[in-house]
Amino acid sequence: MAVTAFAPLRRLTGSSLARMTVTAGPPLVVTAAWTVAGVAATLLLPAAVAAAVDRAFAGAGPGLALAILVALVAGKVLAEAAGLVSQARAVTRVLARVRHLFVRRLFVLGIAGTRRHDDGDLLARFTGNTAAAAHGVPSLVTVAVEAAASVGGLVALCLIDWWLGVTFLVGIAPAVLLLRLMMRRVRSRYGDYLRHQGDIAARFTDALTGSRTIQASRTQRRETERILAPLPALAEAGRQTWRVQGDISWQLDLVLAGLRVLVLGVGGVAVVQGRITPGQFLAASLYLGFALGFIYLSDTLAFLAHAQANAGRVDEILDQAPPRPGPSGAAVGRLPAGTGRLDLRGVTVRHDGHPVLTGVDLSVPAGTTLAVVGRSGAGKSTLALVAGGLLRPDEGEVRLDGVPLDALTASVLRREVGYAFDRPVLLGTTVADALAYGRPGTDGARVEWAARTASALDFLRRLPDGVDTPLTRVPLSGGELQRLGLARALVHGGRLMILDDATSSLDTVTEARVTAALTTGLAGRTRLVVAHRVATAAQVDAVAWLDGGRIRAVAPHRDLWARHPDYRAVFTAGSTP
Repeated sequence: MAVTAFAPLRRLTGSSLARMTVTAGPPLVVTAAWTVAGVAATLLLPAAVAAAVDRAFAGAGPGLALAILVALVAGKVLAEAAGLVSQARAVTRVLARVRHLFVRRLFVLGIAGTRRHDDGDLLARFTGNTAAAAHGVPSLVTVAVEAAASVGGLVALCLIDWWLGVTFLVGIAPAVLLLRLMMRRVRSRYGDYLRHQGDIAARFTDALTGSRTIQASRTQRRETERILAPLPALAEAGRQTWRVQGDISWQLDLVLAGLRVLVLGVGGVAVVQGRITPGQFLAASLYLGFALGFIYLSDTLAFLAHAQANAGRVDEILDQAPPRPGPSGAAVGRLPAGTGRLDLRGVTVRHDGHPVLTGVDLSVPAGTTLAVVGRSGAGKSTLALVAGGLLRPDEGEVRLDGVPLDALTASVLRREVGYAFDRPVLLGTTVADALAYGRPGTDGARVEWAARTASALDFLRRLPDGVDTPLTRVPLSGGELQRLGLARALVHGGRLMILDDATSSLDTVTEARVTAALTTGLAGRTRLVVAHRVATAAQVDAVAWLDGGRIRAVAPHRDLWARHPDYRAVFTAGSTP
């Protein structure tokens, strides 16, 4: 379902929960039906009680009035039980649907869109915020039905005696204003609470990623303090939330107590004057409770404000604009014949308003290997992401065999461009599944060739079931993991292969062997290699020297090494060409 489809409902309700309400479907309709049935039975109870009381005052037996009263009570209990079951189904459906939308939106946003959020914060939104918001959806039904019941209670008061209705309307206005104030303040304070909670989650995730470094440097206490630094602000936001509810709750109770006394006083006068019967007075006192039902939902409304704050954090992701679209026109379903000529023209990439790449012009002839070299922060990984279409440039364009990457369909782009990263993540159930990930139907011979080329076949054969060993039973070193990442890229194939520091964890001998194998085994394909080692730069056809987000020079490694001291300084001191 398109995100824009939720806009009319969101404008109508003014709530971030509108998106989730739409996704609830039939279970929420059933919940609403049972809730209405329960409220209807409850609304009829005072009339049945009044009839029974009046019959008792008249000296008659309970008769049919008692039977109706029992039936209404039984119906109310049944409706509430069935409502709870359908409510659980509605919450489950909403949660599943919203999490699907959330994940799909993350993939649509891509690398550029998710960079502005920490991993821990995104995880908190995906788990806690979606769950809390989904549980708030049935509360919308409860509030809506109770509001209708309150109107029904008011109508009943007016039918019994119009003075009762007028008195109620005059006295209820301050309570309604207090409720609106509470909702607005609770949502604001709780939104602050959730932001601090997301900050802690992001810091905790960072610490888990760097747990070995923390252990080795004996900085556990320092990291604990860093992770929990937002805790005082979190606690204060929580106290502010409850303080708002507490301050307004006692004011509400005072207003409602005065209103009850006022309405019942008017009803007592009406009994004395003979305008209503004692049974009607009892019914009026019960209907007054219904009329006040919406106000007595202050706890539910506070919970709804919490849910709205959670839904707002989910909406921040669902409503985030995706990267700028490619050029207009039909997407290209295939590339012309070629072996991967790569051209970057005036490519500029910004992150948080700061330039990472600036006006990069680079041409990589088909079938050659180009190393991208530069200091840390020079923009090497960003250039690798842009070159393969994983990141769209803010300005300029990238062409593969003369076709802009923006014009290619996603399937063509992924088929023609293979990636290997410095820290690959293996996805799938078995090693073979992981190596053929994204390429279903790949035969075993290709998987074996890729593993051999990446120098991974020897250790894979030592596994209990070879490449069919489940990933959960495969302990891997950093170098072995990188070799499997390279093998996966080789299985993927394509006319352009991008290796983003994909051999950094390999020892020098293995790296040289893998580099040589890639050079011979991928003849005819274009290779873009992000390199940090002299040995890697020395074996490629040419080097693009990236400095401060700009291409400073493109030439063979030996020429750059001989002519530019700054280029030599990029590598570790003591290295030789």
